[in-house]
Amino acid sequence: MTDHQSADRWAIMELKHRYVRGVDLRDWDGVAATLAPEMTASYRPDLVTEGAEALVAELRARLGEHRITVHQLGHPSIEIDGDRATATWTMSDRTICTDVGYLVEGASVSHDSYRRDPDRGWLVTAIRYDRFCETVVSFQDMPGFAVRATPYQMLDLP
Repeated sequence: MTDHQSADRWAIMELKHRYVRGVDLRDWDGVAATLAPEMTASYRPDLVTEGAEALVAELRARLGEHRITVHQLGHPSIEIDGDRATATWTMSDRTICTDVGYLVEGASVSHDSYRRDPDRGWLVTAIRYDRFCETVVSFQDMPGFAVRATPYQMLDLP
């Protein structure tokens, strides 16, 4: 691997981390900065979004103040071919749904595509999640469960 290939791999890893961190912290401008305008996202077979602007709008609508998310990435396999790249990641996620009283935890394999833009650097052109584990538990089944902080506000502690 050349120094240039190593730098590209790091840049792609940083890009993916900026994307998930932006989602979790509701930094929609930061999320948009990681996406190519023509990108496609397929989080489930019934949830496919075309275009960066549409995806940011979709995420903003779905992840309002009653949804708290935490994503963790690992085990990237990155293949670079000139100004194009693909990557496969394992991802675990947690979604706390305060409006309906559920905690959802899951794991997916994320299959991504990227392209190098001469002005913006590496950008995400496609994201596809293959979910292989998902659990749901009601807050009622977790005595003492409390949400103490959200991306939107700090809550009063007892």
